[in-house]
Amino acid sequence: MNDDRQTQPGESLGDDELVDLLTRALHHADPVPEHVLDGARAAFTWRTIDAELAEMVFDSARELSGVRAADDTNRQVTFRAPGVEIEVMVIEEGRRRLVGQLVPPSIATVELVGGDVVRSVLTDRLGRFAFDDLAPGPVRLAVLGADGGSTVQTDWVLF
Repeated sequence: MNDDRQTQPGESLGDDELVDLLTRALHHADPVPEHVLDGARAAFTWRTIDAELAEMVFDSARELSGVRAADDTNRQVTFRAPGVEIEVMVIEEGRRRLVGQLVPPSIATVELVGGDVVRSVLTDRLGRFAFDDLAPGPVRLAVLGADGGSTVQTDWVLF
């Protein structure tokens, strides 16, 4: 293990430097076997094998940066997967609310996953859904088709 940084007597390492030093020491003393890394990569690849991953195609936080008023806290995001778009908006009017719609409209169960909590609602005939009291943090949506077999899942988004 070569550490190019030289410390002077009485000088201490910062947190980042200490973590880096410990990481390199552990990697040198007991490296993770390649077959374990291969297995982890393969498992990660298969994490959503049963769900179609919806791609984010619009995010008002990115598209309108510098244009919105400072007090405008609403955010709109659109995801697209084959055969469906999931349009959602986070509205902050005293409480945070996520409202959305499936396009084309369909009746389905929409799950909101955030932290350890999974909440679900049934869309109306126009494909609309809502979740009240949305906690700040990363969330993911899953749309479970009425046929019971098709699932579309979004990536994690920080709201």
